[in-house]
Amino acid sequence: MLRLLARTSASSSSILRITNQMPPRFKKPKIQHSASTATLSTATPTIEPASPDFSRPASSSGDRSHFSDRKFQDLAISLKLKQNIKHEFLTEVQAATIEPALAGSDLLVQAKTGTGKTIAFLLPAIEKALQSPKRVKGTPILVLSPTRELAQQISKEAQTLLPQSDLRIITVTGGTSSPVKDLEKFLTSRHDIVVATPGRLHDYFTGSRSAEVHEKFNGLQTLVLDEVDRLLDGGFARELDGVVNMLPKTKRQNLFFSATISNNIKQVAKRYNDGSEYVFVSTLKGDEMNVHQHVHQSYIIARFENHIPTLLALLHLDSIKHALPQVTTTTPPNINGSQTLSKVMVFFPTARHVSFATEVLSSESIKKFLPPILEIHSRKSQSARTKAAEAFKNAKSAILLSSDVAARGIDFPGVTLVIQIGIPSSAEQYVHRLGRTARAGAQGQGIILLDPQEQPFLTSREMQKTTTITPYITSPSSHEAKELATYTQTYTHHVQTVLGALATNNPTVIGAAYVSFLGYYKGQARILKWSSERLVDEANMYAKLVLGWTDALPPPVMPKTVGMMGLKGVRGLHIVKPSPSEQSRGNRRR
Repeated sequence: MLRLLARTSASSSSILRITNQMPPRFKKPKIQHSASTATLSTATPTIEPASPDFSRPASSSGDRSHFSDRKFQDLAISLKLKQNIKHEFLTEVQAATIEPALAGSDLLVQAKTGTGKTIAFLLPAIEKALQSPKRVKGTPILVLSPTRELAQQISKEAQTLLPQSDLRIITVTGGTSSPVKDLEKFLTSRHDIVVATPGRLHDYFTGSRSAEVHEKFNGLQTLVLDEVDRLLDGGFARELDGVVNMLPKTKRQNLFFSATISNNIKQVAKRYNDGSEYVFVSTLKGDEMNVHQHVHQSYIIARFENHIPTLLALLHLDSIKHALPQVTTTTPPNINGSQTLSKVMVFFPTARHVSFATEVLSSESIKKFLPPILEIHSRKSQSARTKAAEAFKNAKSAILLSSDVAARGIDFPGVTLVIQIGIPSSAEQYVHRLGRTARAGAQGQGIILLDPQEQPFLTSREMQKTTTITPYITSPSSHEAKELATYTQTYTHHVQTVLGALATNNPTVIGAAYVSFLGYYKGQARILKWSSERLVDEANMYAKLVLGWTDALPPPVMPKTVGMMGLKGVRGLHIVKPSPSEQSRGNRRR
């Protein structure tokens, strides 16, 4: 495994030493499944409890590994709806779930992203609304999504099913410029499908016009939770609980979809189903149960200060790997985005880290070596996020720097590599991110870059149960090791130059990334075994060696922030009172 040991700063040259040292007590993670998980077949979806056989026929010839031989024309749905479906064959997910959903079953579905699950829940929900004897008063369909981007994508797909009907759709998310007008539109307009994020809908339910909001859902027929694991893992659990508990206590159908299924998810599904049993459907085949079957995963252990140079080296190597046939590559780097099909997603712990990395990678001295740089995170405006997502989706070659806001739901075709910088919030989040490069059965590559202190994540019980991961470098004398070391050292000098300019021209982005490091790694302190004092020491070192902070004192932190982090009284912090403008500034909801 590659281990970059030398600490570098703006005033010292970089020396890289490569060793073949494994993490202490590292054991190869094993594939394990809990007793409550269904036994899976490679050919037939698994359904619990006992229920009619919804097995798919064997796939027809050709590269249609995620399609069944069932046709939409054969479904018992209205002609009006059939006319709006542009596809001929159902995917395996659709073949396994649409008919039981049409029959009225409550479903908990395990399905990989990128396999047609949006149509799998929209089609039966819309059919049910169309077949109602009379138009219900209120909203018959509610879909909850973890992110604005996914909500918009669901709404867009729903629109394709509606042209021949008079059903209407509305999207309810945060981050808009006129929340008051949005609420007024929600309450005064007629809509049959609401696609929402839990946070904004929870605001509606608990606001001054809550009674009117409750009335809007009196006719609710179908509740859909998309990406249940993400909803529960992304800090939305409390708001999700609130929304579901405030829905009218009328009989409804529940359709819950998730890429991963844990006992907690099963318990939540049963609770949201008023304690009644649901039908559990898994469309994963035996060779799809774990992401490592499709994605070659590896890890690199490098100190925090070497993460950006190593990232740049990996980006350059992927550009070489996917270079167009006529392109020749040399050292130092001379390849650009028009000469390669490299398409990479890079995940950082927080939005502020994404902003900092974007500043570095977009600098004049670095961006000339790379494909186009795009960024997407929760602190960008909705229009900026949509623009970046569309640009990356349509690009042949690009680099998307992201926080977890883009980890799930949006389908980005052609991603050649996923790189994760720093310890993820959980093993599930690690897998979610990794899935961006294994869409619909495609092969892919994933690399995680960790500081030596973050190594315990690799050997955690959750990772052992989830996936298999190996060292990026197996021998320090290998061609790969030498190649990575060469490019890392080349880019280290460029990064040092950029950091020097950044400290002078944009210290705000450095300060924000520092505070973000404190907040995020406070949440990881247990697995890292960091005390509060150790956390602050590490953050202060991070500010100097990684972010390029040059002042004698650490970046400033506001008293309120210190209190919220539980760091009051911890030595080493530079606490300053906010300016009046900062005191009045509010943060938008995600």
